[in-house]
Amino acid sequence: MRISIGAIGAAAQIVAVGLDADGTLDEPPLEDTSTAGWYRLGAAPGERGPAVIVGHRDTASGPSVFFRLGELAPGDTVRIGRADGSTAVFRVQRTERVAKDRFPSAEVYGPVDHAALRLVTCAGPFDSAAAHYRRNLIVYARQVGD
Repeated sequence: MRISIGAIGAAAQIVAVGLDADGTLDEPPLEDTSTAGWYRLGAAPGERGPAVIVGHRDTASGPSVFFRLGELAPGDTVRIGRADGSTAVFRVQRTERVAKDRFPSAEVYGPVDHAALRLVTCAGPFDSAAAHYRRNLIVYARQVGD
């Protein structure tokens, strides 16, 4: 699968990710700045339910796949090239920045009655002591076509 977001010039291969040993969402390889991760235990893009795709904002060496994700606005489109050769098109509904300890799991992963997409990356200030960003950016989108 591939993701393409014209409004921010992002394009990447999508790899399947699951859960780490501690039960948190696994991430795509940090050093691969052109790869995003699809949460394979949830809906696939274009299926009923929220398909969750995560990507890094940056690495120690520079920008990564979701570096400009915060620039998305309602109405922007996201295209997911699926394994069967078709393309699912999603329209951004809203974005949200949340503290990592207040991540809205039920809203991101919970059931919906349509094909939805959630894009997740890091945001806010970088906490060098903890070696991660303090917030997450979540983009909520709904499928509008194939």
